[in-house]
Amino acid sequence: MTAAALLAACSSSGGGDSGAVAGGACAAPAQKQWVLDVARDWYLFDDLLPASVDTAQFASAQELLDHLTAIARAQNKDRFFSYLTTRAEDSSLLGEGQFTGFGFRTRTDPGPRVFIVEVFEESPASEGGLARGDEIVAVDSGGGFVATAELLASGDTISDVLGPAESGTRRGLRLQHDAATREVSLVKRTVTIDPVPDDGGVRVLPLAATPGVGYLNMRTYISTADGQLREAFEGFRAQGIEYFIVDLRYNGGGLVSTSELLGDLLGGARSTADVMSRTTFNPSRSSENSTRFFRPAAQSVAPVRIAFLTTEATASASELNVNTIRPWVEVAIVGGDSFGKPVGQSAFDLAGCEDRMRLVTFKTNNALDEGDYYDGLAATVPFACAANDTLAAAPGDPAEDLTAAALDWLQTGACGSVIDPATRLSKTSAGLQSEARYPRPRHPSAAQAWMPGLQ
Repeated sequence: MTAAALLAACSSSGGGDSGAVAGGACAAPAQKQWVLDVARDWYLFDDLLPASVDTAQFASAQELLDHLTAIARAQNKDRFFSYLTTRAEDSSLLGEGQFTGFGFRTRTDPGPRVFIVEVFEESPASEGGLARGDEIVAVDSGGGFVATAELLASGDTISDVLGPAESGTRRGLRLQHDAATREVSLVKRTVTIDPVPDDGGVRVLPLAATPGVGYLNMRTYISTADGQLREAFEGFRAQGIEYFIVDLRYNGGGLVSTSELLGDLLGGARSTADVMSRTTFNPSRSSENSTRFFRPAAQSVAPVRIAFLTTEATASASELNVNTIRPWVEVAIVGGDSFGKPVGQSAFDLAGCEDRMRLVTFKTNNALDEGDYYDGLAATVPFACAANDTLAAAPGDPAEDLTAAALDWLQTGACGSVIDPATRLSKTSAGLQSEARYPRPRHPSAAQAWMPGLQ
């Protein structure tokens, strides 16, 4: 049996073909036995699994999986990164960038107050005029508008309030931006994500005494990003760019293969004998362990410095890029500390059924055998520059706070303000942990499971 590897945020990433697991019928007993069998065989933290399990005690396969991973979760190693989904949902997002929703991402600040941080092109949200920085002050689920703070007081997340990831789900939103208030009605449908946005996703920003800074906004690691990455770096290379900003502020991860491609494109000074990463499975699956070497491409560049823009939503495959390039290039993270997910999931399918499980099966270290950044990257990098994601300007605008702080570090080699990993500054500065700032619904879709704040 083979397993498809992936890395993602708050939940998962992955992709490609996965081998089917022998199962039988698609009913709950078969699902639960399949989950137990695969976990015993493949789970990275196999020593933390319960010694004995009676599957009949659990109402569903997901409840069983949560029980199996409870000890690892308590140790901050598997924060619901292992989960159940369907083949169709999983493959649609990873292969085509498609999900069902309104087409925007939110952040929940103290109050609670819910802000829109990103709007996807050609979506119900963009057609409704939603914009970065809009605050959702009330939601109409069919019975009239109710204040957002009141709706969230019960323990629901904004994703719960905005309804299931099903076509036809309608919500009214009352939005406020500065002093202006307006109302819109949106209906969920299939949305296609452009992983590197056409508008401002690739730029060259001015920096004194250089040809400029190559700016790349990488929203998510999916296969449709590969061609965009090659095209972007071909342009950077042609212009002799040596300083870079890679914007990963809301990037929860995705395909390992896309992360590796980005590493290759940033590894123009590397040889094929240089180690990018080492991947390790549990002891019984050690035959799966592997070492990935750099594979410079025709479009690869040789950076002098790279600033990675990060927040507590930055996770998994995006953290992998920072960790694997830092032994070779001077790097900084700029913004807030990252989520902390140095592990990846593999995909397992129940034979003859639509069920797919994303299970944590491997961890990845860099060339110096450094990893295990479960508390975020700030404590591991030579430079961790603090800046606030204020929403007042577009990502990549030189006047936007994270971008401005990155340009300052690229120019001076020093942080104006430093992230304090000892106090988990980035994850508590807004008064909320990352799981609360970028919450998932109680029953997330595949896309919501690994794209923080997706609606």
